[in-house]
Amino acid sequence: MEPSTEKPKTLWDRMSQRARSYLVWSLWFITWLGLIAGVGNKVYFEYVVIFSAFHAVVFFVLFRFSVRPFPVQVRIGYLVWVAVGTYVPYMVIFMYITLVGLTTNLFLGYCPLARMMYLLPWNRDEKFSLDLLLRVFLSAPVPGKFQPKAQST
Repeated sequence: MEPSTEKPKTLWDRMSQRARSYLVWSLWFITWLGLIAGVGNKVYFEYVVIFSAFHAVVFFVLFRFSVRPFPVQVRIGYLVWVAVGTYVPYMVIFMYITLVGLTTNLFLGYCPLARMMYLLPWNRDEKFSLDLLLRVFLSAPVPGKFQPKAQST
């Protein structure tokens, strides 16, 4: 018998699409509730950071302890963003930006952070350009991992 060359599946790969969607939406929704609470009392922003760290660790585990998968990168980026907004003086505006961004993600399917993360050099296959920037931010929401529309020729 020949050894299998197939890459072992991650826990994420083994989950049904329905379970994935439920997990993702639930974790983001709990985070959103913390952000709303933080608008009334900024101490709740600290809980958002703690929960976001938990959220990032869950995805780190689900993807076999790799930071390469796009969903893991988005969660790490989110954790850094809310940590800066919570703990760096005068950066609380980040939390209000986060509240708007997470609202659009949850209820419209448009994730501004995923679109920004897509623009990082290791996440895209084409040269950075104004056309790419416009396609990334002006394209309609898509389910799953964000990919902009193909470049028009």
